[in-house]
Amino acid sequence: MKPAETILAATLQRIGQPAGSDDREITLSQAEVDRMLEEAYNMGIKEGRKSLFHEEEDMGTQLFQQLMESLPDHVYFKDLQSRFICVNRSMATYHGVGEPSAIVGKSDFDFFEANSARAKFEDEQEIIRTGKGWSFKEELSVHEGKKERWVISSKLPLYDPNGKICGTFGLSRDITKQKRAEQEVFRQRRLLETIIQILPCRLFLRDREGKFILVNQEYRKVVGIPLDLDITGKLLTDVVNDPRADRVLAEDLQVIETGQAVTNKLEYDKSILAGNRWVLTSKVPLRTQSDKIEGIVGMSLDITEQKKAEELARKAKEALQAKNEQYEEELLVARQLQEQLMSMGFNQSRLYSKDGDNWNFRACYIYKPSHHLAGDFFHLIPVDENRIGVLVCDVMGHGVKAALVTMLIRGLMTEIPDILGHPSKVLQHLNETILSLAEDEEFPRFVTAAYLIVDLAKGEVILASAGHPCPLLKNNESDFQECPCDIVGPALGLLGGEPFGDTRFPLDSESELFLFTDGIIEQSTATGVDFGKDGLVHALGLATSRKIDEQLDHVKTSLATALGGRPSNDDICVVALKISPNT
Repeated sequence: MKPAETILAATLQRIGQPAGSDDREITLSQAEVDRMLEEAYNMGIKEGRKSLFHEEEDMGTQLFQQLMESLPDHVYFKDLQSRFICVNRSMATYHGVGEPSAIVGKSDFDFFEANSARAKFEDEQEIIRTGKGWSFKEELSVHEGKKERWVISSKLPLYDPNGKICGTFGLSRDITKQKRAEQEVFRQRRLLETIIQILPCRLFLRDREGKFILVNQEYRKVVGIPLDLDITGKLLTDVVNDPRADRVLAEDLQVIETGQAVTNKLEYDKSILAGNRWVLTSKVPLRTQSDKIEGIVGMSLDITEQKKAEELARKAKEALQAKNEQYEEELLVARQLQEQLMSMGFNQSRLYSKDGDNWNFRACYIYKPSHHLAGDFFHLIPVDENRIGVLVCDVMGHGVKAALVTMLIRGLMTEIPDILGHPSKVLQHLNETILSLAEDEEFPRFVTAAYLIVDLAKGEVILASAGHPCPLLKNNESDFQECPCDIVGPALGLLGGEPFGDTRFPLDSESELFLFTDGIIEQSTATGVDFGKDGLVHALGLATSRKIDEQLDHVKTSLATALGGRPSNDDICVVALKISPNT
């Protein structure tokens, strides 16, 4: 049945007239006439498209259909109003619809953001108007939802069988990934170029013939090449009129020919690139992806100032070392002097002896500073024929300042011969002097001290303490115990007034007294605990002999064992006294 017959039969059926008779008169309303015309118009468009694209089922049509199905690129045909009349499957998939027929009759305004769709529409209308299309043009398409896609497209006019423009057709390929990759490469290239230009070292790239590919600003500045001068493709000898340029070029060509890199070569360079400067140079072959050498990359860094600084540092180090050696020698002399002053009256075995009217006196000591100079010291003072004073002090800190305070205290003891027999008065005098000096922030403000008098006529001991550890006492009838000490005053240099007092106790039999600073009892051992008074008492008790020098030898051995080979962390000072009746 022909299209006209089909439309007429449908119309008769709607108005209730039987079909089959052609000579009868039929009256139609204006609405039915309008409807028949509209159906005829639509049928004509449909049949026209069918005639244009699908009427001839020949080999060419089949090939076209297969091509439209299989092409990965987007293929489309549009009418004069830029509405789609045919698209391939790839384009339907691109727009997110199932079948190509679902796009027919729609336009770019149904898929793209308004501005992007309008630009496409205007381009196509210009092609229809002028008959001139274009090929391989990059376009940015913005879909609904602001999703951007890059395509490369070709658009041309579409002609009907009579040679008249009836629309447009085109082909586009999604190159979004490629475009983003190109943008990233461009970004990284710009970043690399920026870094190269701001590097403080001189950098260049040359090809196999020695011609410049790239140089940075520092290279231009050193060689004297103007910033606006394009030197790409030129030799160094073309740019710089200097005989030394030939030598530089020859060295670079040798790297290219041999393929052997030069890495961190330090030299005093007199070439045109340095000008009597210390430089650190690296040159490596520039290779292709197939490992073929196509040029050279070079970098040189001026380290002249660094070399000057190193030389100054070396000289300063030598001078400092010489000063340190001198300082060490002077400290050694000072230490020897400090110990000599303390050991006055002692023999080479560190023993001191004195016989009184009724009692005999023996003394021995251990003295081991943790630094060159110590803040711990002792002073043995013969007051008169029967009285001996023993002072043990511990100055806060170590080194020169603490040692100077010990010398000060020793000097003060020589100024007060009238009160040397009264321990509390001696400590009071030292306290007042140190308080007056302690206003200086650099002056050590904390000194502990123990001072005692041994009376060899009476067999009596008088003891005064300024915050110092109490001495140990042992006689024939008792083990080691702390000496009686009724009053323990504050450390020297803390409080004014008269806070010190004397403690007297008699000696009924042969007795041993051990004065010490806190350096030995607070010594940290290998096990992490302090040596302590218990450790000192235990070491003294190990001695089978009652000779005080042998007892102190046992103390040194026990302490060394407890330290496990580690150095002491504080000064060590122990003074041993033995008082025996002389009957």
